[in-house]
Amino acid sequence: MITLINGTNRPDNRTSVISETYQQFLITRQTPFQYLNLEHVDGLWFIQKSLGKAVPEFDKLVEKYFNEADKLIIVMPEYNGSFPGILKLLIDVLPYKILEGKKIALTGVASGRGGNLRGLDHLTGILHYLNAYVHPFKLPVSGVLNMIQDNHIKDENTLRDIQKQLEVFLKF
Repeated sequence: MITLINGTNRPDNRTSVISETYQQFLITRQTPFQYLNLEHVDGLWFIQKSLGKAVPEFDKLVEKYFNEADKLIIVMPEYNGSFPGILKLLIDVLPYKILEGKKIALTGVASGRGGNLRGLDHLTGILHYLNAYVHPFKLPVSGVLNMIQDNHIKDENTLRDIQKQLEVFLKF
């Protein structure tokens, strides 16, 4: 099972448009997946969990999206030259070793030219520390402001790159 994660909790984010494109490609390929959109998760669960409190809703989230998944696709925007704090907090409060041995594809999203390359490298280092297998085809999506119209990606090169990344990741 694949878990696709939209790695920001900012309302009405452009990263979700990229994530929805991944969903469409996975549906077309008839690949089973589930979608965890951090925009729709109560970030207070993560904070409470980090303070050692029991959070049954968080435990259900872990059971559904992480225990059952052998692969993850994380789509994340650039925040201050890295990735969103909510995604880091989620990783920090996940049960120890839950990401160990999981195969993970990363996609960075930015309005600038870099496509969140720094964030991709930063998260790769963290995931390697946790003994996850990060797929080498990390996709930086740059210029996101100019490629989205009517909540769809209009840039054919980006659509082709997402499809290519998915093809090789599914064989990983």
